[in-house]
Amino acid sequence: MKKALLLLIVCFGIAGSVQAQSSILEKGQNGFGINGGFSTSEGASGINGGFGYSYSGVLDFGVSIGRFNADPQILGEELNETSISPYISYLIIKQDDQIPVSFELNGAYSRHTLSGQVLRDYNINITGNSYTIGTSLYNIIEASEAMRIQPSIGFYYITTEVKAEDDFEIITESTDGTRFLLGWECKSNSV
Repeated sequence: MKKALLLLIVCFGIAGSVQAQSSILEKGQNGFGINGGFSTSEGASGINGGFGYSYSGVLDFGVSIGRFNADPQILGEELNETSISPYISYLIIKQDDQIPVSFELNGAYSRHTLSGQVLRDYNINITGNSYTIGTSLYNIIEASEAMRIQPSIGFYYITTEVKAEDDFEIITESTDGTRFLLGWECKSNSV
């Protein structure tokens, strides 16, 4: 069960990234967006998707839903993780003709559940909660009439607690960590 808890903590740490769309809207403009993705690494793969709303080009909120699968060769059993992650972000400084960068605060909560036949066979329930708070700094560069480039840098603090329980005991594991991200996005001006 310890291996399952450690894998779950790692998956929780990479899941639930905050998605913003206010960066592409003008100040005062509202918008709706959807996103999706696929990720894979040694031992796990998954898909996620979400939707969000931007208010006044500075406040984003929404939810992401993900499903990740652990490689049976790693743990000896097939396990699946499902996450639901509401998020919010606020642009404290928004790039314009006078200000060359945007500065954003964001946060997310993620609720995770682990499932699989081996867990059902032994009546084991594994759940977790993650909290993320962070900040991003980015600049939008007009590369052409059709495309914008957005380099970014971000720092995030993440705290996660995982609880495993069966008919005999309850085990709780916690971890805290930081994440440093460098990003590079290309965005179409035609949408």
